[in-house]
Amino acid sequence: MKDCTWLTPILWWLYSALAVTGLCALVSVAVQQDLRQGANDPQIQMAEDAAAGLAQGEVPAALAPRGATLVDIKNSLSPWLAIYDSAGKPLENSGQLNNEPPQLPVGLFNTSTWLPNKTYVINGMQETRVTWQPQTDVRQAVVLVKVQSGSGAAYYVAAGRSLREVENRESQLNFEVTVLWAATLASLFVAIFAGWWIVK
Repeated sequence: MKDCTWLTPILWWLYSALAVTGLCALVSVAVQQDLRQGANDPQIQMAEDAAAGLAQGEVPAALAPRGATLVDIKNSLSPWLAIYDSAGKPLENSGQLNNEPPQLPVGLFNTSTWLPNKTYVINGMQETRVTWQPQTDVRQAVVLVKVQSGSGAAYYVAAGRSLREVENRESQLNFEVTVLWAATLASLFVAIFAGWWIVK
């Protein structure tokens, strides 16, 4: 039995390593979720305000005028707004991708396809928040609202913004957490074995 006493500090270190790993994973996931949820600002306000305008009788052109300079959503960090008819056809937009209005997946223009945990009812309007990746180098945080206009016509209002900076911060976070995790495990290994040796 005495020959196996060296297993004791290894077990202590393994228990500590599990606790540290769980804590680091929890911190990483929590911060990443916070960063991703924050990426929906200010699109939530933009989409909801435009939808409220449509509900009060404003026309799409007044909310996303074509005369404005269009946001190149592939390269710009600026938020953009687009208004679609009930079938998902772009009517007005303040952003463009490859010189075309941003065209969201057709399936999004059917509220029955929205995930329950990502579907909200705000002032009687249905809303969802998704990540849209139309091509490998474009990822957007999009808020989509379905609204009934004063005339009875159904519209969808989308507001989006690039996830580039958010994903850069997530990568930096993962690097820092990994370095801290490895350093902590190494320190625990040295401390536990040193303490065990001294006591022994």
